[in-house]
Amino acid sequence: MISRRGLVIIIMVAIGAIASAVVLSYLKGSQSSLQEEAELSVSGVELNRRANTLTGVNVTSSASSTVAINGASLVKIQSGITVASKSFPEHIQVAPSSQIYIPIGFSLDPEGADYFLYLKTDRGTVIKFRLSYP
Repeated sequence: MISRRGLVIIIMVAIGAIASAVVLSYLKGSQSSLQEEAELSVSGVELNRRANTLTGVNVTSSASSTVAINGASLVKIQSGITVASKSFPEHIQVAPSSQIYIPIGFSLDPEGADYFLYLKTDRGTVIKFRLSYP
């Protein structure tokens, strides 16, 4: 026979598990619904393997107008959770038909993981790049 206190604990754990599952599925759904930017792409990454850091990325533009990048986030593919994000107070302007370096500075898992890097633009789109580390 389960005591009243034990029953309350079991119910609270069940509610916590259900809430976690709902939040996780919502976050995964919101990331998958992002529209990708067709005229910008990540053409290279800079890693600091000693410090396990994504130092920065090179972005290449084939756009006919300037596009501003206003933020970045790093999502661990295995869990679907955003592990790092930042916004750029001064938006980084990518000129038409050019390449620019964007400093990021995100820490990476030293044991290795797969990530999606999302660079958010002023157009409401994202540049999506898959990164495997190490």
